[in-house]
Amino acid sequence: MPAMNSRRAAVLSIGNEVVQGFLLNTNSQWLARELGELGFDVQYHLCLLDREDDLARRLKAALDEGLFIVATGGIGPTEDDRTRQAAARALGLELELDHEALHALQERYSQLGRPFPRGSEIQCMAPKGATTIRNAFGTAGCFYLRRGEGGLCVMPGVPREMTGVWREEMRKRIVEDFGLSQRFYSRELKCFGQPESEIDLKVKHLLPDGGKSSVEGAILVDDAVIRLRWRMSAVRESEAYAALQPFVDQARALLGDVVFAEGDTTLEEATVRLLTEKKLTVALAESCTGGMIAHLLTQVPGSSETLIESAVVYANEAKERRLGVTKETLARHGAVSEACVREMVEAVSAQSGASLALSVSGIAGPGGGSPDKPVGTIWMALKMGAKTAAWQMRMPGERELVKWRTARTALNALRLAALHGRPPERPTFHVTTVDAR
Repeated sequence: MPAMNSRRAAVLSIGNEVVQGFLLNTNSQWLARELGELGFDVQYHLCLLDREDDLARRLKAALDEGLFIVATGGIGPTEDDRTRQAAARALGLELELDHEALHALQERYSQLGRPFPRGSEIQCMAPKGATTIRNAFGTAGCFYLRRGEGGLCVMPGVPREMTGVWREEMRKRIVEDFGLSQRFYSRELKCFGQPESEIDLKVKHLLPDGGKSSVEGAILVDDAVIRLRWRMSAVRESEAYAALQPFVDQARALLGDVVFAEGDTTLEEATVRLLTEKKLTVALAESCTGGMIAHLLTQVPGSSETLIESAVVYANEAKERRLGVTKETLARHGAVSEACVREMVEAVSAQSGASLALSVSGIAGPGGGSPDKPVGTIWMALKMGAKTAAWQMRMPGERELVKWRTARTALNALRLAALHGRPPERPTFHVTTVDAR
């Protein structure tokens, strides 16, 4: 979709650790999306070392192009933090101390019972004429300056601090300063259980390219999760949401329970929310996932209302001792078998009294596979009331991906069971489900 106006932006991530690959640069991705939502046409992302001369040259070049620069990193108190100095040089301005900001920072240290570190005054300096921006999430002060069609916005490199400052302080200032009466609004559905190609066939007529339509649609893939996203520019959020609602409604009708949430809700959040609403409890018996299913559930606040327990029974001896899996079952069928996961799920269900019990055992790799049971072979069982179902699946990928995908498939199985009141027929990730019983 073409930009709503000629406002152009660039995102700069500053820090040796980012350039050299020691830290994953998530700031650029996040900020580019935010700027796009505000109607800026992002021209490029750039990662730069903590070298003042180079920083000043790059910043000046972007400013001379009339770009609005959003830079993160390099504004701490150490000698290698050179973004403030470089920004002042690029702007042709002197750095000056914000005495009010310095007093507030000294007060923060005093309240913590810590001495004010020598040299920390630099965190309260900004190019003359720039507006200093409060950072309630850390100690490094931020600053903002409009220049011509563009300008400069400088924030911390720590993602938690950066997103906090942007949401609490910077975004509303930019909207007001640039007169952004119109911006992009979006709606997003999240799906699990069908591959991208199948979902695309069902809904591609609902994903306009933004050429002749005021609405732009896209299908995005985040490993197991498929995202359907629509956006349009509007003055008011209510106007955009009303226009996008038919797309959302039609996609939901076509995809059914493959859709697990709208917006930023994760699969684990959607699962916990549904289990809680239905007043259902859960118990787990995990082998190959090593507790990952429980970990994902407990990432959600309020999960204590639904998750009772999780038994991580990695070794065969633990399966026997903790859950009573018989030696005969393990000898005859092995740990990765329907017989084993059924005994596991029956035991954890009886011991916990949970509404739903789920067990999983598999071969995550890289070793341990065989022609009959290659790496990625997973057996899963779910018990709800008197009904128990078991599935054999093939999970592609390396060890961590096999665990990750298995855990999410388990969450989806719990979600579908809660939704329909019975074990699902095929709670699959988009992989091969070999058997369902």
